[in-house]
Amino acid sequence: MKLLLDTHIIIWALTDDPRLSQSARELLSSPENIILFSMASLWEIAIKNQKAPEKCPYHENEILHYCTQAGYLPLEIKSAHVLGLRELKTKPDRYLSNYDPFDRMLISQAKAENCTVLSHDTSFQNYDEPCIMTI
Repeated sequence: MKLLLDTHIIIWALTDDPRLSQSARELLSSPENIILFSMASLWEIAIKNQKAPEKCPYHENEILHYCTQAGYLPLEIKSAHVLGLRELKTKPDRYLSNYDPFDRMLISQAKAENCTVLSHDTSFQNYDEPCIMTI
């Protein structure tokens, strides 16, 4: 299975954060899975670190280095990913309060690249897309 990691999953995995569930750890360590990280996550980290380094003490260059060292594969942002944003579906009974652009990009990338977003963020459950796995 190809897994595209949500930003917080990347950070939790690289820092061995106890919030990373056992099931996520098993998915990440399985040799059968291909682990991807998006350039959108590095972009998100850069913005959050510049805005509030006390809340996001991570630097995008370090995260890039550690992702590569961990064997995670980079996923660039392609035109198909941007154009796919308008096609994302939400569940009929759900309302997205913020339409987080980074979350939306990850879902669009996963959908276009035939992989699954791995996240702990329950707001992903508002989407009606089969490419999402919340753990």
